[in-house]
Amino acid sequence: MAEWPTVAAVKSSLGVSTVSRDEMIAAATAAAIEQVATDIGYEDIDVSLDSGTDLFDATGTFDPEDSGSYEAIIPNYSLSQAALILAVMAVKAPDAPYGVAAVFDLGGMRVAAQHPTYLRMLTGSRQRFGVS
Repeated sequence: MAEWPTVAAVKSSLGVSTVSRDEMIAAATAAAIEQVATDIGYEDIDVSLDSGTDLFDATGTFDPEDSGSYEAIIPNYSLSQAALILAVMAVKAPDAPYGVAAVFDLGGMRVAAQHPTYLRMLTGSRQRFGVS
């Protein structure tokens, strides 16, 4: 069974070995988990970090009007990887001002507004669909 990404997993992906950015990485990871849950249809999401194990827990509901319908949001491997991708992107975003990651002779290389790998990882997990 998959788990939500840990601070250590995000640090490993970033190549960070110091503890100086742990608080910011934890916040980015929690935000990424919350966004994944939102993108698959949950509302009123709560993400908490178990400091003893470095594991995140997420709960949410599909119906915020029903106070008894909150449930644990258990990730599969795709959702876990989607959260890891978002967490890494959230930590790295300040390094790409205005969305430009690099500038070359022919122009700037922009950071994708919607990461294609992230979107692919959500495929098949959507529980609720908006109506337009």
